[in-house]
Amino acid sequence: MEKVADKSRYKPRVIDAAVKKYLSAFGAVCIEGPKWCGKTWTSSFHSNSEFLIGDPSNNFQNRSLAEISPSIVLEGATPRLIDE
Repeated sequence: MEKVADKSRYKPRVIDAAVKKYLSAFGAVCIEGPKWCGKTWTSSFHSNSEFLIGDPSNNFQNRSLAEISPSIVLEGATPRLIDE
């Protein structure tokens, strides 16, 4: 599933500078925090493609696809958001 958020609606956050810095230095960045604090929205803003494992559309087919062929999760433009 390729779905990148509408970046024009994004409100800048304090964490943005750190995410940008770490993405330029490392191959991956893990963003952790409580539910509904903006992790996915921030990650989506900094990504060029997405794989949403917990997407309920089509009966959670992304989860099944990831289990069958994990390499598919990594296919897409980088930086790539992989979200549970």
